[in-house]
Amino acid sequence: MAELLRRMDFEDDIEYGQFSLGDCGPHLDASVISHPHLKVWNELDIECDVTRGRADVRTEIWDAEPSPPASSWVLSGEIAYLSGSGILTVGSEAWPDQLLLGPSYFLYGLRAYRVPAAWGKDHEFYADPSTEHVLLRFWPIRDVFDPVLHARPAGTTRAPRPSVYVPATDWPALRPQPDLPEPDTADDSDGEDWEAALLSRARARIARQLNPDAARTFTVFRHHVGESPLTVATGSTCRVRLWRPYGEDEPGLPGVDRRAESEAGSPGEVLVSAIVTVLDDDGDSLTVRDASEAEAARVLAVERTWR
Repeated sequence: MAELLRRMDFEDDIEYGQFSLGDCGPHLDASVISHPHLKVWNELDIECDVTRGRADVRTEIWDAEPSPPASSWVLSGEIAYLSGSGILTVGSEAWPDQLLLGPSYFLYGLRAYRVPAAWGKDHEFYADPSTEHVLLRFWPIRDVFDPVLHARPAGTTRAPRPSVYVPATDWPALRPQPDLPEPDTADDSDGEDWEAALLSRARARIARQLNPDAARTFTVFRHHVGESPLTVATGSTCRVRLWRPYGEDEPGLPGVDRRAESEAGSPGEVLVSAIVTVLDDDGDSLTVRDASEAEAARVLAVERTWR
């Protein structure tokens, strides 16, 4: 039976009979992905009966295809959504927010529902005619990551090796989590503008959702990643490289697939690399944790395909 992973309520402006949700990651080519009975889209424009007004939106993320909701909700559309990041921007300009769907490079099912407007005997709305009530239900369909399509190194002329990537199913972002209070952020009281404070809180929430086991976190800098063929952003996985004292086994260093790559730096130092997952992207500073087996498999597949 499908289990509800998380939900979010937000409001958005309806313009020209629709409102939109944006993907935070790379724009993927939907023409190379198919589904047996759903049309695959890489954009999310939600159509409404209201031409101009407000959308009162409830979003739900499930771990599998859910059963129909209560009878008050009427199905208005169904698609397969191709997400490059697994993270959506939602809400109005005055109240922006972010929503974690799950892993990046994934195909998600989406059913949109609405509550039909009630009419009186004079064909007038009982409810506010400028507000539409919408329910959006997402669930993961499959991992669509392909090292050849999605991680070709810039400027390479080499032919790729056969892909050895095997799509996984056990992703931290798709594990059930307890309902926790909205995270506090230090930015909320630092006098910054309201929009920045809202987005800071959204980033803190998503960082926690990407780390359901409360694993130890580390801070690295973007130059530790170097030129990665994979997009380096919140929710992505990459290999970081740091110079460390020779022979040091520091517990404060990430350790998934840890390798000593070079001793050609300063005397007594060795270049150590490891695979991490980014929980928060703050420009030059990245908050990371050890990658899970499913997450690390993508980096290893890219390295084998393009080495």
